[in-house]
Amino acid sequence: MDWFTQRKPFPNAAKSAFGVGALGDIAAEELTPIVDDTYRTTSRHLTSDGISIYIPYRLHFLPTVAVDFASFSPGSQCLLTRSTDGYLRQKSAKIILPLNEPWTIPFIVLLLGEYVVEILDDIHLAMPYFDRTAYASFVRQNRQVMRAIRAKATSYWNAYYRQSYPGRKSYPAIAVLNQLDTWAT
Repeated sequence: MDWFTQRKPFPNAAKSAFGVGALGDIAAEELTPIVDDTYRTTSRHLTSDGISIYIPYRLHFLPTVAVDFASFSPGSQCLLTRSTDGYLRQKSAKIILPLNEPWTIPFIVLLLGEYVVEILDDIHLAMPYFDRTAYASFVRQNRQVMRAIRAKATSYWNAYYRQSYPGRKSYPAIAVLNQLDTWAT
């Protein structure tokens, strides 16, 4: 349940992020030419829709001007939310948020434990459109991970956003996490 799983070559990591199906294969094919596979990253074990998956902590993409990231498949967009570039994470999150598919949920939820408040705002605004049953199921299957995400969100709020959001519950990540907990009970 931690980030310290064994590092895998990117194509294997991409496939492990989705468990079964073609999403990981397509993402591996699209992203392998632009991923920096020497960048040290590990994955977090999660359960999504009853399937064991491993989401990379961070992926570093080679600087390139010729790539239109928006044209990549939904599976690739999910993996792009793990980018070392916060702007790219936000662009990809905006693309997968409306999809509302069970395989997008882990990628969205993991973003709640990060520090880029603009991404958190986007997730908070999209929340009314979430599939409540699917998100509740994900939360119930990953209680330990959810506690870790809440701890990280609280820490970022305390360190960086306490002035902007004096009430902890008004911080977008905490607001979303509170709603997910309500749905899961």
